[in-house]
Amino acid sequence: MVSDFDAFPKVLLVDLSLKYGGSTSRALSLIQNSPRGKIALAGLKNGAITQEALKLNLPVHIVGKNKLDPRILFNLIKLIRQNGYQALDTQNIQSKFWGSLAACLTKTSLISTINSWYANEHGQASTKGKIYTALELLTNLNLDLYITVSEKDRKALLNAKIDEKRIRLIYNAVDITPAAIFGEAGWLKEKFSLPTDSIVCTAVGRLVPVKGYDILIEAMRQVAPKIPNLVCLLVGAGECQEALATQIKEAKLETRVYLAGYQDRNTALAILKASSIFAMPSRYEGTPIALLEAAALGLPILASASGGIPELVTDGEHALLIPPNDPAALADGLLKLCTDAQFAKALGKNAQARIRSQFNLKAQVEATWNAYQTAYQYHYHID
Repeated sequence: MVSDFDAFPKVLLVDLSLKYGGSTSRALSLIQNSPRGKIALAGLKNGAITQEALKLNLPVHIVGKNKLDPRILFNLIKLIRQNGYQALDTQNIQSKFWGSLAACLTKTSLISTINSWYANEHGQASTKGKIYTALELLTNLNLDLYITVSEKDRKALLNAKIDEKRIRLIYNAVDITPAAIFGEAGWLKEKFSLPTDSIVCTAVGRLVPVKGYDILIEAMRQVAPKIPNLVCLLVGAGECQEALATQIKEAKLETRVYLAGYQDRNTALAILKASSIFAMPSRYEGTPIALLEAAALGLPILASASGGIPELVTDGEHALLIPPNDPAALADGLLKLCTDAQFAKALGKNAQARIRSQFNLKAQVEATWNAYQTAYQYHYHID
């Protein structure tokens, strides 16, 4: 942990998201592992991160009801002035919009944490990707530093003409003790009414296009006849839920693929621990928390070689990596992990060892606070 927090700025972490995602876990872990009084959260009244922070008894300021609430700016300015915050760390594009205005009007240091570069996540040609990328860059007038979670996204920032000195690459990390997490195969099968001989493949994340769950369902359709006892749990909620349910029904996979809905983090971890395989068929990822958690629990991992995933795990050593958007390759991967128990066990063991040694939460928190200090020094021209 950082040795002398007195020398570091007081930080307001701004996250105006409504749904729970990997960036939520990162932000909450940072606040939990920092000294009380040095960092607090600014969020929306009904935001998942706000509600979770309140459950954890973390310092939280509610700044609005929704992302377009005009009171957000006034409330941020008031918080900065009344509580003496010296730096803002924004976690997504809506937070960056309001945070950049508040930082400008209060002359506060501004940091933008990029959990996934928008053009990479949504596609270079997509309207959403273009708008988010443009807005991110347009709000950089008073930006002091970027924090990014993958080398691929760091390169995207460089391609956007961001000064290399203004970027810090800090990988996501987890701190999980498997023995402390409840999760047994019998409990999982009873919870979702699965056959007792089921091989359970679990995917965890928001039900959005970038996560590639439509690809996983198609892979399950292809492999289902070859592995009659393989079932798949999709843990999460999101805009694609209805479309995925329709796809499952049309593929006649109602007894093979289950939409498990949103689960709190403790339940999601218990589901992972009790599963046989972890799948991440994403079209793009930064450094996904769910994959790090699965690795920390020793699960065999089947994932697409997209975004920052190959920076975390090596194909054939820590995970089985396949091309994104390739259901046939995903089906082959499922078949391999279900029929080669020795290979699957070795992947899980190797991944667990790598995460413990290379993606340490203590080191991540320390690097983040050092980045805050650097941003603060840039802002006030301190040598």
